[in-house]
Amino acid sequence: MNLESLIQAKLDGEITPEQHTQLEALLRNDWQARRLYLELADQQARLLQQPAVNTGRLKQPSLISRTVRWRTSALIASAAAIVLLAFIVWPRAAVDNEAISNGVAMVSDTLDAVFAETAVRSGDTIAPGKLTLNKGLAQIEFFSGATVLIEGATQIEIISAWEARCVSGRVRVRVPPAAKGFLMHAPDVKLEDLGTEFALNVTGKDSAVHVFDGEVIAHTKHKAPASLKVGMSLASTTAGVSPQDFLPISELQGLIRQREQRRFQQWQAWSEGVSKDSRLIAYYTFQHEPDDRWDRLVSNLAAPQLKLRAGGAVGAKWTQGRWPAKEALEFKRPGDRLRLNLDGSYTALTLSAWVKVDSVDKKYNSLLLTDGYDNGEPHWQIYADGSLMFSIIYRPDGITRGGDGNQIYFSKPVFGPDSLGRWHHIAVSYDNQSGQVIQYFDGAEVSREVSKLHHAGRPISYGPCELGNWGLPTQGHPFPIRNLNGAIDEFAIYAAVLSGAEIQSIFENGNPK
Repeated sequence: MNLESLIQAKLDGEITPEQHTQLEALLRNDWQARRLYLELADQQARLLQQPAVNTGRLKQPSLISRTVRWRTSALIASAAAIVLLAFIVWPRAAVDNEAISNGVAMVSDTLDAVFAETAVRSGDTIAPGKLTLNKGLAQIEFFSGATVLIEGATQIEIISAWEARCVSGRVRVRVPPAAKGFLMHAPDVKLEDLGTEFALNVTGKDSAVHVFDGEVIAHTKHKAPASLKVGMSLASTTAGVSPQDFLPISELQGLIRQREQRRFQQWQAWSEGVSKDSRLIAYYTFQHEPDDRWDRLVSNLAAPQLKLRAGGAVGAKWTQGRWPAKEALEFKRPGDRLRLNLDGSYTALTLSAWVKVDSVDKKYNSLLLTDGYDNGEPHWQIYADGSLMFSIIYRPDGITRGGDGNQIYFSKPVFGPDSLGRWHHIAVSYDNQSGQVIQYFDGAEVSREVSKLHHAGRPISYGPCELGNWGLPTQGHPFPIRNLNGAIDEFAIYAAVLSGAEIQSIFENGNPK
């Protein structure tokens, strides 16, 4: 039996012991299988709770009693199935999947930084271990409150929130009163910070330290602890240090602001070229127009600029985008949305957006949803587990609601503790001939799928729709509130499938770092 048949047998109470063992193994090893189980159980429970359709005839009391008992027992069976799943699967699987962090510090800022560990990005939480910077600057903030600026070719070992080791290179350390006692090790010395700022230079097995502010206790192997105060230095025979050798931590922010301004100007030039792409249906960069006195207009910049495709902000507030000089639209409340009305019928699509998701706090979190959900209309959302979710519906002829026509595609989960609160690029493409749906996160492909329900050649349309919310939920839907908890900086809608290289280019040109 396939997964869906096993789940249905379980919900109907007709599963055999052998099938139960098979289902348990599938649920334990596959998060998508667990999600399908819960959705089918939830769907069955809702159906059983629907009132009986009025036939105009009064049922016999015995029949009513039997029906109530049957529905009650079915509801209990469905609930018991979910509870049983919790006991069977979640005690082990859910504990393993629970969002945890072993981090003791975080990368708070970088400037032209290249790490040996290629996955390290600004905003990442760091667990104990070695961190190697090949070039550039990186600011590390320890959970104790200490801040360490590393420069150039430097390797440090993060031991805990209160302790680190400079293996080689140059670091500058700032310790506020709350982090008093922070320890920085070097090959021939241990520095106990008493609330100060100092610089450390490590070359081979030699170390040199200079104190800019406060006091440091230097512990060496064969000497008594030495107190180093403002302006004092301690160096071995070959290593030296000068205050001019180190960039002040305060100056890092100025250099970062210069880089942000440069990146923003580069993006503006690139964006102007993108707006001329003939494949664009609409292109929203979320920049105020000088004549927008009401502050609610979101212009469509796709050339030619069709005013009918401009957006109207409702509730959503303007906020800072990827750069200080760039704006974005923030969605927080159930009423926040950007209203659109997109004309035309199409054979393919690519949706591309820069988003900052603060929380995935609903089962469905809107990116783009059409009013209602009619044939050929795409829906793009973030699912409760942080995965990207694209769907498009084509109901069988003569069916206006329900029916087995909803094509749903999920990526792997991409929005989690380490990706929330930061700007990310997401995209999805769909071709109505091949039926292939490809989803992307930060320029990389994260899913590729064709639905078994796909039939080639059916048109795509949008009509009245919204970014960040669901303007007109289908009647009686159990999940009508879907507003995004976050912000959108840039949103493009194409009438074509963009290649993976084009998606990567959009990410690289729009990446704020």
